[in-house]
Amino acid sequence: MFGSAAKEIEKLRLGDAIYVWRDGQLQDMRGQDVPLRAKSLKMFSALLSERGKILTKDRLSEVVWPETVATDESIARCIADIRKALNDEQYKIVQTYPKQGYRLNVDSVDANEGITPPRSMFPIYGTLVTVLLLAFATVFAARDTQPEIETPATLSASTKLRDTVAILPFVDAGDDNGFLAAGLSDDLEIHLAEMSGIRILSRAQTGVASNSSMSPSELARTIDSRYIVQGSLRRDGTQIALSVQLIDGIDGATLWADLYEGTQDGLIEFRDAVPDALVKAMSLELSERDRQRLAHQDTSHPKALEHVMHARRELNMFTFEGSLEAEKLLRNAMALDPQYARAYAELASAYAIRLENDWTVLSDADTQKAFYFAERALELDPELWFGHYALGRMHSVAKTGDTELALRHLKTAMELQPANDDARVYYAIVLMMSGSIKDARSILEGAIASHPQPPFWYLLGLANAHFHLENYETALETVDQCLSQMPNSPYCLRTQIAVLGRLGRIEDAEWTIAEYEMLGHDTSLNEVMKSAIEREPSMVAHLREAYQMAGLR
Repeated sequence: MFGSAAKEIEKLRLGDAIYVWRDGQLQDMRGQDVPLRAKSLKMFSALLSERGKILTKDRLSEVVWPETVATDESIARCIADIRKALNDEQYKIVQTYPKQGYRLNVDSVDANEGITPPRSMFPIYGTLVTVLLLAFATVFAARDTQPEIETPATLSASTKLRDTVAILPFVDAGDDNGFLAAGLSDDLEIHLAEMSGIRILSRAQTGVASNSSMSPSELARTIDSRYIVQGSLRRDGTQIALSVQLIDGIDGATLWADLYEGTQDGLIEFRDAVPDALVKAMSLELSERDRQRLAHQDTSHPKALEHVMHARRELNMFTFEGSLEAEKLLRNAMALDPQYARAYAELASAYAIRLENDWTVLSDADTQKAFYFAERALELDPELWFGHYALGRMHSVAKTGDTELALRHLKTAMELQPANDDARVYYAIVLMMSGSIKDARSILEGAIASHPQPPFWYLLGLANAHFHLENYETALETVDQCLSQMPNSPYCLRTQIAVLGRLGRIEDAEWTIAEYEMLGHDTSLNEVMKSAIEREPSMVAHLREAYQMAGLR
């Protein structure tokens, strides 16, 4: 049986990091559970038990989904979860063997060397408060009584850091699969990003930083961010404990901290108060519009908020299966709170993702619904930048869309949220796909230059610009960076196939095509071309010919 080959406690080297496999749970060296969904953890256990061997999709399906047959997308999603949790950007830990399966590369380490004892479970009330207060007191006492030791990693008070905010993914200290913790940190980022006076670092950048063991000051210097927000959540049945703190990256001082304890129904009031508290702690001066957005409550229904957070997680998987689940969740959120503008905008964006990947059955009906949801979001909240962003995206991908309207709505989104580059980057993509490639490249390069680790789709846009400008080697380097963040992104894989075709690297293109097919996508030329959003005829022809050169028929 899978899992029996692993020892009760075993120290593992996975890539450059060391982990502990303890009683069927993967932990880092601090004793923190590595956030993996139940199915992903079961798949990791199967790969670990047969380490060094290639496990076929059928075998993984048999072990992880014993009562049914798993889809290729479900298997690929679990593999992507494992790679993300282990920072396996180069696929060296979990290797893919096209048309064969997957293999885990792992080495055992001395099991008694430096293992952190398992965390003790403590009551959610009383003891948790005491632990947090003692931790804060210890930090302050250490700062008051111990001399500062100057090391290469220490930042002096005169160190200049960008006035940006890095919201690290909140840690799930319980057994909730990390969903609520991750959702709350994403939700806080979205709320703060609506303020033009605040610049938020990208999730890709903070995600990499959060997996390190650096001190706050070291982390701040690495990502060049003055402020760091950390959080930890524990759920025990219906009870929740959530702690959040704001750290000054200059000296590691805690500028603000608070703790919520209670049910999930009461959590939404705490969630609404956190952005205002952070703004005050950072002594930021906001514009009148920023103050209005800060005071704006998008929903007062806790279950509707949970549905939206869960839907975002599903959409981030970039699978048809995930988009269907997201639609169900978002419709549930709208039913619970018909005035929840963000839910309507998120659903319009979900439909846009489907159109971009030709994941539609009734494309005309889906298009009409998507336009309705985006327009309804703006009726409910005309100042919602994401509503304009979603409507602009729909106009850029729908057959009945209007490129000029797409650019107009994206410009409005940029004006409403000038510190956020998402609308600017998508504006550049629409420019490029309608033929203004050099102008688009300039915008994309400027946006990426301000992000040490930009989101994968920024890189995808730039890779496509280089591809259509026939800078194929540069395009390949850029799309490789894109895939290091999102190994299973259908967008990135399609671009890589086209670029490899133009470079004449047919064998490499065949490997990428096989990977794309393993993820459940149709690799016929006509089906792949359906996902193209290029509007200019010569660009469409250039892309089609590249796919043919790669071997698509």
